[in-house]
Amino acid sequence: MAKPGGTMSETMDFLEEGLPALSRSARAFVRHRPRDARLAVTAALEAAAAQCEAEEAGAGPDVPERLRPFIVRRAVGDEIVGVSEAAARLEVSRTTVYDWVKRNTLLAWRSTKRGLRIPAAQILGSGRVVPGLADVVEIVGDPELAWTFLTQEWPFEDEAALPLELLKAGRMEEVIGAAPGFGATFS
Repeated sequence: MAKPGGTMSETMDFLEEGLPALSRSARAFVRHRPRDARLAVTAALEAAAAQCEAEEAGAGPDVPERLRPFIVRRAVGDEIVGVSEAAARLEVSRTTVYDWVKRNTLLAWRSTKRGLRIPAAQILGSGRVVPGLADVVEIVGDPELAWTFLTQEWPFEDEAALPLELLKAGRMEEVIGAAPGFGATFS
């Protein structure tokens, strides 16, 4: 892989290796302003590397202690996919994915211009998703908020657990019983 700071050709190779296609305006920027493009790539990579190092070292964000309980952290491996990737993993059409999202059988939400964000952990295999998701959305009221509930440890009668894992284990009644308590904290 070429390093930022090399020739225009090396920079283009670096930008294109295994990355999503660049927009027309981004390609024009790289072509007409290769030095600025190299600086932008270098800055972005340095920022990403610094964040990874901080996360691996367990360093918390520079937030006052009193506010730290309000920081929402995504679980490690909380992969987000798009419609095409979800359809491929489910072995269904994109139309089916959109239909399932509309019915909250599959949880997703919009992310600016990037389309739908679909958490991969709810996909169990060919044509299979975690059961009970629509019931949770009906109680909590929003797919993204429902996902937050499902992926944070929650106190249940006999243990603290991730509601998503309980749904996967077939313990739907317990999760449905706990969901109103989560929804009430945000109303």
